[in-house]
Amino acid sequence: MKKFVIISTILILLAAGFFGYSLYHYMQVTELIKPETVKTTDETGEKKDQSASEASDEQSASSDGGIFAANYEKAKVYVDTMTKEQMAGQVLMGICADPSAAASEINKYSLSGMLFESTNFEGMTPEQVTTALHSVTAQSELKPILAAQEEGGSYTTVSDLSTFSDHDFNSLRVDFAAGGLQAVEKAEDDKSNMLKTLGFNLNLAPVVDMPDSADQIMYSRSISNDVNTVSAFAEYAAKFNQAKGVSVALKHFPGYGTIHDSANTGTGAVVDERAADTIRNTDYQPFIKGVQAGAHFVMVSNVVVKNIDSAHTAALSPSIHNELRDTVGFSGVIITDVLDGADYSAYADGKKPVVQAVLAGNDIILVRDYASAYNDIIAALGDGTINEDQLKNACTRILAYKYTAGIVNSP
Repeated sequence: MKKFVIISTILILLAAGFFGYSLYHYMQVTELIKPETVKTTDETGEKKDQSASEASDEQSASSDGGIFAANYEKAKVYVDTMTKEQMAGQVLMGICADPSAAASEINKYSLSGMLFESTNFEGMTPEQVTTALHSVTAQSELKPILAAQEEGGSYTTVSDLSTFSDHDFNSLRVDFAAGGLQAVEKAEDDKSNMLKTLGFNLNLAPVVDMPDSADQIMYSRSISNDVNTVSAFAEYAAKFNQAKGVSVALKHFPGYGTIHDSANTGTGAVVDERAADTIRNTDYQPFIKGVQAGAHFVMVSNVVVKNIDSAHTAALSPSIHNELRDTVGFSGVIITDVLDGADYSAYADGKKPVVQAVLAGNDIILVRDYASAYNDIIAALGDGTINEDQLKNACTRILAYKYTAGIVNSP
């Protein structure tokens, strides 16, 4: 019995020793692989611990790659090879006058792309439109964005053409009244499939403005004035349309709201006099949902939002762009509405509107007279008004988008 007790005691001591050694070894290994902590300062000024992995995540987020992060570094490499003249053109999207000359114009001015209008394709069959677009891509030195504005209703690029009788899309509001969101989403699917088949890679749509009466500017082009409905639509368009290979541009940030038809931004700037918090709590919400769903583009309007920035139109306003980046959280491509459809020089701080558009934070400026816009940017680069680094940042985002969307193949 005594022998049994002695043996049992020895075994217990051996087991305890082994356990102690194992625990010590585990703690040493854990110490070796534990993330290094760094000291950061919180808003109160006090020091707090932060793991190296968390610090790395913050540094990665601050690199501005955003939704195009996977392709941001290779875009930087590409942009570093570009001349100032090429960068000046890359921040411009022209409105096409003649499809047969589109490629040569894109190459001449290094444009990021072209927006096509219905007049470009009068009398063409769908097959001929496809051939024309493929020719533009094939002849362009840096593959371009080929954009349509296919909202439905009166705002279309191809679906109203006589040869496109199978694709005569209603306006959003008509479809919504007839069949709710399901009908709108079905039409959106059809639009994306059609545009992809033809060769477009961007649709400057959908409209996510929220007018509440028929006498307001965006009423016939919008879906509803209900925040939840419009937000659900924006989310669907970004998530499912883009999966088909056609990027969307949510428009028109920060929202036309209740501006009336009598005020037309095609003839000059109009003013939204609503309280800033009203705009943020209503008009911003569909943009937030669409951005969270991955929308590649947001289009900024030519409206003066008085209680956010009374000195500039939205497209020329650094404050509005900061709100889009910081409050809405958008990291994709910011594009202006047509910037030379009216004279906005009174809102450009004494500069050419296209120059102010670059300084405000737009990545792409949509213009009809891209030759003049190009020359204005070149001149502003020459006199130091535009910093080359700012232009480089915009071009990097554009190229990162092109890689992400498959417009430009990875090297």
